[in-house]
Amino acid sequence: MKKIEKWVSFLQKEKNLLSIGASNIISNGISSIFWLYLASILNSDGYGLLGFYLSIVGITGALSLIGSANTLTVLVSKGEKIQATVFSMILLSSIVVGFVTYLIFQNTSMSLYPIGYVIFSSILFELLGKKLFVNFFMYSISQRILMVIFSLLFYQYLGIDGIILGYTFSFFPFAILMIKGYRESKIDFSILRNRSKIILNNYVEHLLKIISLNIDKIIILPVLGSSILGHYLLGFQIFILLLIIPSAVFQYILPYDAIKKKNQKLKKITILFSVVIAIISISIAPSLLPIIFPKFIDSIIIIQIMSIAIIPKTISTIYTSELLGNNKNKTVMLGTLTSTIILVGGILTIGIFWGYIGISIAFVLSKIGEVIFLYIKKNNEVKLNRN
Repeated sequence: MKKIEKWVSFLQKEKNLLSIGASNIISNGISSIFWLYLASILNSDGYGLLGFYLSIVGITGALSLIGSANTLTVLVSKGEKIQATVFSMILLSSIVVGFVTYLIFQNTSMSLYPIGYVIFSSILFELLGKKLFVNFFMYSISQRILMVIFSLLFYQYLGIDGIILGYTFSFFPFAILMIKGYRESKIDFSILRNRSKIILNNYVEHLLKIISLNIDKIIILPVLGSSILGHYLLGFQIFILLLIIPSAVFQYILPYDAIKKKNQKLKKITILFSVVIAIISISIAPSLLPIIFPKFIDSIIIIQIMSIAIIPKTISTIYTSELLGNNKNKTVMLGTLTSTIILVGGILTIGIFWGYIGISIAFVLSKIGEVIFLYIKKNNEVKLNRN
């Protein structure tokens, strides 16, 4: 009975954190399952081409935000009426980026994506600033559901381009929520001048994060072709699916690391879980994949190799929580940069010589490199604090 009361008390105290964590877990789960479904209806070439285009628009969306993510959340939380100014800035930026995207790719769906992306992202950041976490949860899940519905609907008529259009259209129903932000504040770009350095730092940090998530797909297609990229993408989606639980733990432990409450037992269990889930994935891939994804037989070895990466990634996620808890954001950013450099270098070396096996190994090495970097930095911080 006491245990039940403790859980009820915990849920009441941590409901805001749980709302954010649940929204990330469920929305990422919907995306991963959707991508796995797409693998069942597309061949490896189409799957790879789709991943390439969505990686491009992912970066165009990040470019359009101009570091407004943390800026909007922090300033709104302090009661500053900055919404109209930030909304106008990123809408203008997204229109410019969308126009350039159209000139390069001659694709309307891709050119509209950054506009929709900044609309939806700015709404989420505003909700976080206002501490409307339940709304954050509902809108996040609603957008992913709309994404699936629109993508499958448009795919019937436009093929792969319809899926991109579905992603884009899933953002626009939330544009109406921007109107309230314009009503609550006035456009005044002068209020951003004193915060230009903070905005720039946020911009670089967010852009680096998005580039690190997408640069491999952008490089693999022109270097090794869409078919190999398609097989690699299936392995990557399995990896993302395996990472859901460690990501949920990260959402939970981050506020505790900020107040120096270690949760060591939970962290050890999470690492052990990652080892077990990696072994299971490696073991069942050869028997399960030909049944579910008969067009992706070559992905078996990719999934087996990339499953190993779940272990160092889980450990680096725990290190990231501890470092962010100590306000070491720059160290975390450098860890991401280290991982990206190793991955790109690996794709352009062993990837070219060994094909999909080479890029899978490069992926694992990038995660190992990141965790080693964070481990060294973390230990150095501990030594400095002792001295």
